[in-house]
Order: sequence, then structure tokens, then C-alpha cells
Amino acid sequence: MFELRKALSEVKDTSPGPDGITYSMIRHLDADSLTNLLSLFNRIWKEQVYPSQWREAIVIPILKPEKDPSNLLNYRPIALTSCLSKTLERMINAILVGKDSLYSYLSKRFPEEYVNA
Repeated sequence: MFELRKALSEVKDTSPGPDGITYSMIRHLDADSLTNLLSLFNRIWKEQVYPSQWREAIVIPILKPEKDPSNLLNYRPIALTSCLSKTLERMINAILVGKDSLYSYLSKRFPEEYVNA
């Protein structure tokens, strides 16, 4: 639960993706609902089946500052994706970076046979 709460505390409120769910909505879930969400994330991780809806995005063209709006090359795409998906990705990233950091820390201080044991 710590990883989920940490991931939610680190993000700013952004526009929702195709599912319409915002970070604010997720943050306001009660403890039971957060537990259910964490169970869903764990199931996705264990079964290695990523919800197809989370692969969808709403792409919005944004005009670059002080550019001619009639030229399509003057727009940059912004992709709005699911906040649920981004929360899971943030949690996985924290785990992977944490393991890399731990390995790096240990490998500088201990012989390799202890680090890789």
C-alpha cells in the first residue's frame, strides 16, 4: 500500500485519459477501494496482462508558442493516457529504480558474491 500512496502523492492533477478517471478521484478512494486497486495492480503484474483500454490515448494537437496555426508542423501532440495506467507504471518504475540503486549501493561496498547471492 505504501508504494501506491507514494505514487499518488508524487503526481500533479492532470487531464484524464479516455477512461475519464483523474488522480484526484483515485486519491479520494477509501482504504477498501485502494486495497482493491492494489489487488488489480498485483494481478496485472502477476498475470502479465495489461488492460487494452490502458493502451489507448486521446491525442490533442497543441500549437507551439508564436507559430502560424495554419501550418500543421507548428503543432506538438499531447497524449492523454489513463491515470490508473500511469500510477501502475510509476509504482513499477520506483521498484526497478530502487533495485538498481540498491545493487549499485551494495556493489560499491561488498564483494560481488554477496551482492548477487
